[in-house]
Amino acid sequence: MKEKNSSRRDFLKKSITGAAAFTIVPRFVLGGQGYLAPSDHLTKGIIGVGSMGRGHFGYAGTKTVAICDVDTRHLAIAQQTLGGGVKEHHDFRDLIKNPEVDIVHIATPPHWHGLMSLEAARAGKDIWCEKPMTRTIGEGKKVKEAIAQHGNIFRLNTWFRFSDDFYGMNVPVKKIKKLVDTGMLGWPLKVTISKHTGFDWKFYWVGKENLPVEQPPAETGL
Repeated sequence: MKEKNSSRRDFLKKSITGAAAFTIVPRFVLGGQGYLAPSDHLTKGIIGVGSMGRGHFGYAGTKTVAICDVDTRHLAIAQQTLGGGVKEHHDFRDLIKNPEVDIVHIATPPHWHGLMSLEAARAGKDIWCEKPMTRTIGEGKKVKEAIAQHGNIFRLNTWFRFSDDFYGMNVPVKKIKKLVDTGMLGWPLKVTISKHTGFDWKFYWVGKENLPVEQPPAETGL
């Protein structure tokens, strides 16, 4: 036992000496050119992997480590797209509790956004939420309070309002913002929404009213 402990001490001593000699090691030395260390990855879990959720798998610097959906068909397609090996969850609360997940990406129907954002904030996760942020103004205020309380990062996915052309107007949004900020158009602004301003396609997202009662699909297990 004494000889074993001595050998272990010698090994640790040599390891510490070696580590002290190399305080900064370029990442390409460890894993080749272009190597990204695991510690440099932001891990992401996506709730809702239908068409919207599956459109957000491949961002540089992030790694999808968990997916969640009530529909097993969505999970199967997502696993195939990702190449497998990703943790599956059927209950969004389990994904939020997953210690491997840094960022919770919420890509579900809108009426779940507020509740899931609150749960993720309380669990200390950063949040990427698809629009709309919440179903009601009251829900939005609760999410804002939770983010302020727990110190999370919250992103609402409205990228086109910051960096892209403004809908179908073929004008960068920054130029429109600059014009509004000058006050030349007055305040409050009166905005007419129509197909001529590029908003026409959004109306196809409006849901139907007075839907008939239906049983959940068998694939949901509900």
